[in-house]
Amino acid sequence: LALLIPVVAGSGPGDPDILATLVSFDGQKGTSYHWRLTNDPVMGGLSKSTFTVDTAKAKSAVFNGTVAIVPALKAPGFCTVATSDGLGIIPQFTDVSHCSHLLIRARSWTPSYPGFKVSLAANTLDPQFASHKASFALENTTGWQTVAVPFRPCFSNDWSPFTGDCDTVDPTGRAHRCCSPQHLGVCLTNRNLRSISQVGLWAEGHTGDFHLEVTAIGAGYSYSDFENAGHAPRPRVAGAAPE
Repeated sequence: LALLIPVVAGSGPGDPDILATLVSFDGQKGTSYHWRLTNDPVMGGLSKSTFTVDTAKAKSAVFNGTVAIVPALKAPGFCTVATSDGLGIIPQFTDVSHCSHLLIRARSWTPSYPGFKVSLAANTLDPQFASHKASFALENTTGWQTVAVPFRPCFSNDWSPFTGDCDTVDPTGRAHRCCSPQHLGVCLTNRNLRSISQVGLWAEGHTGDFHLEVTAIGAGYSYSDFENAGHAPRPRVAGAAPE
């Protein structure tokens, strides 16, 4: 099951516009948040990372580190950073239920790192592990680009705590489910998109150094949503959008 969606080319006429900003790093009220960094604490995890925000000059955040093998699990660990306002359980963000894609404006010195993920928590008391999560891939360039990740079918709240993915089987034998017409219960709903309480970035499931600089996270459409020039975009989703 392929969940990595092609990235829309950066900084050119093919770059999709962010129509609703969830997160910025310019100090603006309503889109600037506090962040909490977590490196894998599981059974002596060895992954390390930093997260720095520059609201004055670069107006961006840098997530940088190394994902390492957890010795006791003999599997890659994780690094994650997430907004902490409202404990991650109180809705803080603008309504993006009218949009079809999450958009991330970013650049990276490690664009080929395969473990980048993004999470959205909503309507849950466990925003870290009951969030909806999606993998995303970067184009092989160190320049700025906009990643377009469809809300459906890419996000699932049934992902493995061992890999962060929804299409793997745990060592315990538990199989996870990705968003699909057969499994709409794990998909992001319009209700979720109206009440996001936490946004998170992850490096997970793959060892190696990673670097990600982000100026904005928001929502909008990709150009594949436009059937004809001048017509309103039509979100493409897996099955009917559940409320």
